Amino acid sequence: MQKHKISIIFVNYNGEKYLGEQDLSDALIGFLETDFENFEFIFVDNNSNDKSVDLAESIFANYPNVKTKIIKNKFNSGFSGGCNQGIKFANGEYYCLVNNDDKPIQKDWLKKLYSKLLLLSPKDVVFCKKMCWDNPDKIDACGLTMNRAGLIVHTKLNNTFSHCLIWQTPVLFHRNVDRNIGGFFDDDYVILNDDTDSSVRVWMNGGEIYFMPDSLVVHKRSATMKSLPVEFVAFHGRKNTILTILKNYSLINLIKWLPVTILIYIVASCYYIFKGRPDQFKATMKAIAWNIKNIKQTLKKRAFVQNNIRSIADSKFFNLCATFSPVKMLMGKKIWPK
Repeated sequence: MQKHKISIIFVNYNGEKYLGEQDLSDALIGFLETDFENFEFIFVDNNSNDKSVDLAESIFANYPNVKTKIIKNKFNSGFSGGCNQGIKFANGEYYCLVNNDDKPIQKDWLKKLYSKLLLLSPKDVVFCKKMCWDNPDKIDACGLTMNRAGLIVHTKLNNTFSHCLIWQTPVLFHRNVDRNIGGFFDDDYVILNDDTDSSVRVWMNGGEIYFMPDSLVVHKRSATMKSLPVEFVAFHGRKNTILTILKNYSLINLIKWLPVTILIYIVASCYYIFKGRPDQFKATMKAIAWNIKNIKQTLKKRAFVQNNIRSIADSKFFNLCATFSPVKMLMGKKIWPK
């Protein structure tokens, strides 16, 4: 029997509607049939208006030997808030966070993560390699990084156990990591770039993040997000990028890099107007405005991060950042939606 108990925290919002009943069922069953002797499964529902909870209850009834919990939130707190809610009810010494569009394709996926994590520092984090849901031979994601302006950049990790900056779910860590970095996720992030903020805080606290290429799950990319309004998604992504810099960067790097990020967004906004994309323009302006409006709250968070979490200089995680290249950025597709 494995020595430690693991809490698998599965966050769901309208999975039955957006993934489909069969795919949500397959995801739940895949996790419940995990080849790990000592785990609990916590299903956090973010106020779904479909049959997700009923489906989970009916499936759980077929697994009496697995300890399960269902948490029904009264509002949609996003992936970040859902994970934090699940952590409050978790009894494991280790937490494993998963999304409802993840599905194991190996029963020993968790055992592999756990075995590797035991060899690392208690401050470290490990995460799975994601394959495409409909094509398990094709890589969907194997970690991310960012440039110093806070913008996300894809990595080229593949089959090498290595450390990087930003992970993908499923992600496994000791419960003390949650405490040491002031809560694993910030509820204000709702969707997108929540893992950027968490990654930076893990690194600043002296931990590292490792990609596990032999622990495999499949991922149904953007199964929920594609149903959300473009303006909503873009707003949170850009708002969170700015917020991460404000909270976490040292003062000298905040002064250096935040103006660069804001300038990028302002230039992009001019393009959005030219292309007739008011949704993208409004999302960017709202993202900047949100950070101005909430600056007092952000400065309190910043003080906590700098005084209670930081144990290393920015230079350590900056070494893992992608090179900031205005040319590559301008040639990228993400910042210039059609």
